[in-house]
Amino acid sequence: MKISIIRSGGFAGLAETLGSLDTTSLAPAQARKIEALVAAAGFFELPDELTGDIAGADFMRYEVTVSDGTRRHTVRFVDDQSARSHPLAALVEWMLHTVPAI
Repeated sequence: MKISIIRSGGFAGLAETLGSLDTTSLAPAQARKIEALVAAAGFFELPDELTGDIAGADFMRYEVTVSDGTRRHTVRFVDDQSARSHPLAALVEWMLHTVPAI
């Protein structure tokens, strides 16, 4: 499974590629955790855009792309701490704070 993350927004309105990874290059436990987070989010069933529950120009926006075999899907979401964005935010946070490759 390959995952890439782009972050934009905030007060400065910057856009940056946070990184990408291929789970085949990770330790098996890390790969299973990331794949479980993707599955828990129902990632491949999500719409292309998740709208936030709260409006605000300074929220961080994320674009997460996951490729798994023949499946490829991109989801954009606002990290507004809502229940709807929580599973994707959890995936992003876990990857950024746990996986040294990203």
